[in-house]
Amino acid sequence: MNMKLAAKILGKVAKIGLIGFVVTFAIYMTNAENKLIYYVVRPFLNKHYDAQVRDKRIV
Repeated sequence: MNMKLAAKILGKVAKIGLIGFVVTFAIYMTNAENKLIYYVVRPFLNKHYDAQVRDKRIV
């Protein structure tokens, strides 16, 4: 009985691990994290920093 439960849990953990590996491998191979940063995060940061008031005095 306990061996069946352990095998069931181990099988689920293995499936989750395999799915996680496939997803992260696909993200790595398509360079998706850098595309996300370039097309989504960077425009928000540019908009934020371009809207800041600059103090151009030389002290």
